[in-house]
Parts: sequence; C-alpha cells; structure tokens
Amino acid sequence: MKNKQKDNHSIKIINSVLGYIRVSTLKQVKGHSLDYQKEAIVEYCKLHKLTLDHIYIDKGISGIKERPEFKKLMKRLLTETKLSGVVVYSFTRFGRSTQDLLFNIEQLKEKEKLFVSIKEQFDISTKIGKMMLTMLAAIAEYERDTILEQMSAGREYAKLHGTKSGKPMHRPKVEIDFGKVRYYRDHKLSWRKTASILNVSTPTLISRAREEGID
Repeated sequence: MKNKQKDNHSIKIINSVLGYIRVSTLKQVKGHSLDYQKEAIVEYCKLHKLTLDHIYIDKGISGIKERPEFKKLMKRLLTETKLSGVVVYSFTRFGRSTQDLLFNIEQLKEKEKLFVSIKEQFDISTKIGKMMLTMLAAIAEYERDTILEQMSAGREYAKLHGTKSGKPMHRPKVEIDFGKVRYYRDHKLSWRKTASILNVSTPTLISRAREEGID
C-alpha cells in the first residue's frame, strides 16, 4: 500500500488541502470572479488527485482590509497535521504585497505545507517553485529597501525645508491683499463677495483677515 504518490507536478498527496478565494468588490461576488476561482481550484484538485477539504472565501474584501476567512485558513494550516497545504487561484489572492505573500508562504514552508498558485503555476514542492520563491524574496527585499529609501529621503527633504519631525509640509498660505480687504469691508462688502473678488475661500479669508485685525 502506497502512503505517498506523485503526479507530474511533484505534488505530494499526504492528506487533504484547503482552498482560498478572495474577491475585492461586491460586483465580483455577484459576477463570475468568485465562481471562476472556485471552479479553477476544484478542477485543479481533481486533476492532481488532491482531496479538497474546504474552500475559505473572503467576499467583497480588499487586500488591505482584515480577512477573517484567511485567518481561519492559516490557523488550520499551521495547527492541523492532517492538512497538507493550500491551493489558490493567484498570488494576488493570498498576499497584500510581495512581502506579505512571502511571509505567508514562509509560514507554510516552516510547517512543511504545500502552497500552490494555479495561475502562476507555482508549487513550492518543486524545483521551479523553490526558484520562484527565491525570486520573490529578492523582490520583497527590493521593495522594502525602496520604501525605506523613500521614507529617508522624505525626512531629509522635510528637514531642509523647515520641518524637524519629517512630517509632510503644509501647503503655503494663500497670498491675500489685506489692503483691498480693508477697502471692501469699509465699503460694506460681504465676506462672501470679498472672497469671490480676491479668489479665495470665504472661511480662509475670514480667518486670515481676523489675524490681521480686520472684522
């Protein structure tokens, strides 16, 4: 009796796998995106003789929001020995960014779990998958370094232009001819009319004028 089998893609059939689907908008939930991902995962598992235990679905949730079903999926994968891995339709469904994707995959790898992405034909149990994982790590490092460089440059720019904290600089104040403001106000023009003539918003005009002692 064989406990392990291999198919052409070198996927080890240990026990069963989970599927994961995420659609970002309600329109995608009502449309074909959800069904398309589901069908792809089901067909893939059938083709490669993988037992599909359950498909977790986050509906109408963008990658930047909390994903409750994703949390359930990861908890099961990292704690249940009967589960051998996860199958997703695409990388973009599994991680918010390259770094996030890599972090999630590395967690699975530490537990010797499979990760398969159908669209990219990515399987970390194969030589090609391992090579792609190395490339992902390089891309994630590049993205991280780029972000850090941009943040550092932003802080230096802010310091040179008068801010010590590195916070974004405020917009320069609108130039207002207060001589004209006094003239118009002396001639009983309303704040709204005065602001319209000077091409400035009424709240800004009132606030700035009162700083100058103009009522």
